[in-house]
Amino acid sequence: MKLSIGRKLKMVLCWVALPIFAILGIFSVRYRKLTLDSLDCILRTVTLRKCSSGLDDKIRSDVTGTFLKFSPRTARFFYRNYKIISWILVIIFLWSFYAGSVGLYNYAKYGNCNGPQSDGFCIFDPLGQLGDEEAESIAMDLGVDKEIVKGCVFNHTSIEECEAHCQLGS
Repeated sequence: MKLSIGRKLKMVLCWVALPIFAILGIFSVRYRKLTLDSLDCILRTVTLRKCSSGLDDKIRSDVTGTFLKFSPRTARFFYRNYKIISWILVIIFLWSFYAGSVGLYNYAKYGNCNGPQSDGFCIFDPLGQLGDEEAESIAMDLGVDKEIVKGCVFNHTSIEECEAHCQLGS
């Protein structure tokens, strides 16, 4: 069975739209219908039938209508280049999912987002990097356990506030 480019795009869009609309559907009734449409599209695609939900047309018209309120030129550009923009968004979505997964894995395994022995920025560590060496140094200065320092830094906004808390013995 030969698939056209347009049909392949609908298949990709349905797979990406389902988890996004499912999460948004938890908070808004508007997205529950779109979740069901994308699920129907996926089930039809898996059974080698044509997707009849028109999900891509709904998304295209909604976004174009939103752009039309602000700029007709932008709306026209989006409408004409919808397929290219959709593929770009799909690639960005998949890349960000991959990068986020790698970051979570590294954080769970190494305690930072960037892998072993890295001191780069990690979004999962809101207070900044507090490596084992730094935590051990602070712990030795204060005469407490390294794990207490790490827990203290997690619960306070700055290392200074944490040091004051640990010195008070709380």
